[in-house]
Amino acid sequence: MSENVDVELLVNCTILAVQRFELISIVNISLLHSLNRSDIIGVLTGIIDNKDNLDNINDAKDFLTECLFPSPTRPYELPWEQKTVWAIIFGFMLFVAIAGNCIVLWIVTGHRSMRTATNYFLLNLSIADLLMSSLNCIFNFIFMVNSDWPFGTIYCTINNFMANVTVSTSVFTLVAISFDRYIAIVHPLKRRTSRRKVRIILALIWVLSCILSAPCLLYSNTMTKRPKLLLPTFMVNPAFLSNCATSNK
Repeated sequence: MSENVDVELLVNCTILAVQRFELISIVNISLLHSLNRSDIIGVLTGIIDNKDNLDNINDAKDFLTECLFPSPTRPYELPWEQKTVWAIIFGFMLFVAIAGNCIVLWIVTGHRSMRTATNYFLLNLSIADLLMSSLNCIFNFIFMVNSDWPFGTIYCTINNFMANVTVSTSVFTLVAISFDRYIAIVHPLKRRTSRRKVRIILALIWVLSCILSAPCLLYSNTMTKRPKLLLPTFMVNPAFLSNCATSNK
């Protein structure tokens, strides 16, 4: 333990660790202020080594390290120049994706001659890609650049659900296209799939994709983490960074 760490900092970090990991039964907080540096270090060592009272020892070590040796910057913070470059590149890719899929939608739906069984599958792919681009990619990019999820728990659930639904729909649609091409090549004289059957297949694809993605509606949530600060965590009111994730815990 560095001698540069203030005794008051040691005391306050120990109190925070005791309260956070519910160790009041083995550590008397009221007596910590009367202990010297060596005694406090002994208490901290005992907290870390006491595996019967902690579900995750690494969490306790990370907490104490963050409290005793805070960093002046939050993790994964990119310079504004890099953010600008990534935003331009990603914005261009997103524009191409949205514009391209919208053109496909316009061509297939706006021209009766293009409403074939195969084009319905391509139309379904475009819808899935368009939903992914507009409802998922933009928000995930903002999260990755800023290391923070500012859109709340509700849209966290929607975001994760739409990501899984659109990916599943794209995969199932490609499987259906492959099967349709197989029939056309191997059995060219066999009657082709009607547009009515194609609509039923596409409806089943979306239903199955929604069923497979249903856990995201149940287990998606935001997790908030305190970033590392230049000052001790008990001396300031730090901002909190949120993360959107799917977990069964």
